[in-house]
Amino acid sequence: MTFDTDGGSAVESQTVTAGQKAARPAAEPTKSGDKTSYVFLGWYKSDLSAPFDFDSAINETTTIKAKWLEGFVTVPGSTVAGNAKFNDTYGSAGVFVAGRSVAISTFWICDHEVTQAEYQAVMGTNPSEFNGSSGKVAAAGETQGKRPVEMVSWYDALVYCNKKSIAEGLSPCYTINGKTNPAEWGIVPTTSDDTWNQATCDFTKNGYRLPTEAEWEYAARGGKAGCEAANPTDWAGTDDSSELGTYAWHKTNSDSKTHEVKGKTKNSLNLYDMSGNVWEWCWDFSNTIESGTAWTGPAGASSGSRRVFRGGGWYDDANGCSVSYRNSGSPSSRVNFLGFRVVRNAN
Repeated sequence: MTFDTDGGSAVESQTVTAGQKAARPAAEPTKSGDKTSYVFLGWYKSDLSAPFDFDSAINETTTIKAKWLEGFVTVPGSTVAGNAKFNDTYGSAGVFVAGRSVAISTFWICDHEVTQAEYQAVMGTNPSEFNGSSGKVAAAGETQGKRPVEMVSWYDALVYCNKKSIAEGLSPCYTINGKTNPAEWGIVPTTSDDTWNQATCDFTKNGYRLPTEAEWEYAARGGKAGCEAANPTDWAGTDDSSELGTYAWHKTNSDSKTHEVKGKTKNSLNLYDMSGNVWEWCWDFSNTIESGTAWTGPAGASSGSRRVFRGGGWYDDANGCSVSYRNSGSPSSRVNFLGFRVVRNAN
């Protein structure tokens, strides 16, 4: 029995007596690339058509193959006890406020904001204002399709997530009016819509979705280790304002436009652009954030009229790019500084 890790760390082969079972390797392989992260999804048949069954008898020389989720990072869960140490130097308090305990399950998060090329591959269009046309071209040396998509509403993001999930054979997370197929949702509203506002998310499904606000801030801070630090960082990757330009495209260095993703230094979880470039939609309503208030399940408030976006963008100063800073807008809003990244349930 041999284990093809598809470019990952080596796993020792096994000799199995005919009719007996192979042993599942005790340690999972790891894989990394140039500015690219990978999540190990498991051992599959050599053609990746189905997971390998370690309870099956081996009667011939067999090779099985590692399956990877490219461009994603595993974020181990934890329970975060909020307190004043999470307040940034500007006085902003994010999710982890004093008097609140937030439990976060392990999840997978994309290491970059959804790009224009990725969005167009799923949706068939590129709505971005910074689309490469005259006056809106990419910076020298950057690839247009790798700039983050913007001019996308919260509604657009839900459509993208479910369409991508369905295309990849995953279970979609979002339901609108009793349906999970965006083809049955109708035209995406351009103003706030009561039916679309009642969208629900099944957090047990394995498809793509927006991060909750707590997941977003937890990942931006560096996960468990970052949140347990005596002084969590103000920005994703640094607590030194003089270093912000190393980690983020923002007002001072962006030249008033978006930039190719992964152009700046990653944070401790190997995530890029959690501060700066474009703001990122989250699932949550913007209500119920005050100190001591209860946190409802994976997300925060159970109702409201506006949805949260986090992280700051190309036009923001240091304050706006802080991982504690909260912003929100109508779910129908489409602006040139607002995009999103996706996550998946790690179970």
